[in-house]
Amino acid sequence: MQTPSFIRGAESARTIARQIESEGFAVIDDYVAPDQLQTAQNFVRQAVARNGGNYLAINGSEKLGGTFLHDLATDPGFIALCHGIYESSTGKPAPDTPFYQVLRCLAGSLAKANSLNFHYDSYLLTALIPVIIPDHGKTGDLLLIPNSRGIRSHYLTNFADKILLDNWLSQRLLRMLYARRHAMIRHLKLKPGNLYLFYGYRSIHTNEECSPDAIRSTALLHYFDPHAESSLKRMLRRN
Repeated sequence: MQTPSFIRGAESARTIARQIESEGFAVIDDYVAPDQLQTAQNFVRQAVARNGGNYLAINGSEKLGGTFLHDLATDPGFIALCHGIYESSTGKPAPDTPFYQVLRCLAGSLAKANSLNFHYDSYLLTALIPVIIPDHGKTGDLLLIPNSRGIRSHYLTNFADKILLDNWLSQRLLRMLYARRHAMIRHLKLKPGNLYLFYGYRSIHTNEECSPDAIRSTALLHYFDPHAESSLKRMLRRN
């Protein structure tokens, strides 16, 4: 992975944080070197083939050996970038907490069921790196209603937000707005190797459908759960 010089230092993180706040997202072009991207693409194609050509999600980095994704969450430059964005956006010191990492591979008959499901993330900052994007039909755009809420002080309020969003009526309304290409929903065309940054906790988002004969693979690294210490959250997850 190559780290462009302009993302080094606190000033660059502040600039990116301001862009996420004003535009809803920021992009660092060609964040992943071409040879490292090619290796990751080969890994994804082989993993999907072993899975019968179907949808696949790999949590964590342990099974991603040999690709740039294995070491990304511990890369000092990447950590410094995410910490700087957090500090610029919140005015607080960045906590030294691990990233939650997922490699998603949309393919096969389950691709549709794992698309157009609008949601909030549990983590404040989402870093997304496309690995493979379809070159025909619908290309699996990132759909984003940016910064549609603030950071909730209590988990109960956050839980209520998610209930209001994760129901058939809200999902149907948002899908209707998507079908009509309403201006409130941003369509981000994704380019493999770029780094996309947005506040997943604050932004309603999902991915567009893509053809079941194609692969749409994205690496997601999530930073800072505002409700990690909530006793109510722990209780609800146990039940």
